[in-house]
Amino acid sequence: MLCVLISGCQPKENPVLSNEQFPGEKYPSNMLLSDSQSGDVVAILHATAQGAITDPLTSAAHGVRWSDVPAAANEAISLAEMGVASSKLDGETWTFDIDTQGGEPAKLTVVRRQPPDMYYATATVGSFGERYTEAERIVREFRLAMRRYGALKRPS
Repeated sequence: MLCVLISGCQPKENPVLSNEQFPGEKYPSNMLLSDSQSGDVVAILHATAQGAITDPLTSAAHGVRWSDVPAAANEAISLAEMGVASSKLDGETWTFDIDTQGGEPAKLTVVRRQPPDMYYATATVGSFGERYTEAERIVREFRLAMRRYGALKRPS
């Protein structure tokens, strides 16, 4: 019995290094390239990088970027001690359904505007939208988060 137990506990080959691929596996197994294959890959990467046009890193032209809305909303709602239940982009309007601590309905709506305004944000909290203080906090935190994200230097 002891021999069976000891032999069953022996370390097996590292599955990451085995290169074995299982049916339904999401990612392909690792592959070792020969010197000529790795040289070809490096040459392809160099050819791709040469002559590639890169945009300079700049902060947002008007202080905020429309592409930062989802990240800023997640951050703002979290800072307001709530959570994002779902989000939806419909045309030029982002809608974020919010989970509150009391389980009351809450929503942040952000509508895209032309520069220099860039967006218009409103929030409602409560069954009848009566919790103004929490709604104002969400919008305030959202505006601050949008400014922080807009200050980050990214490709324009």
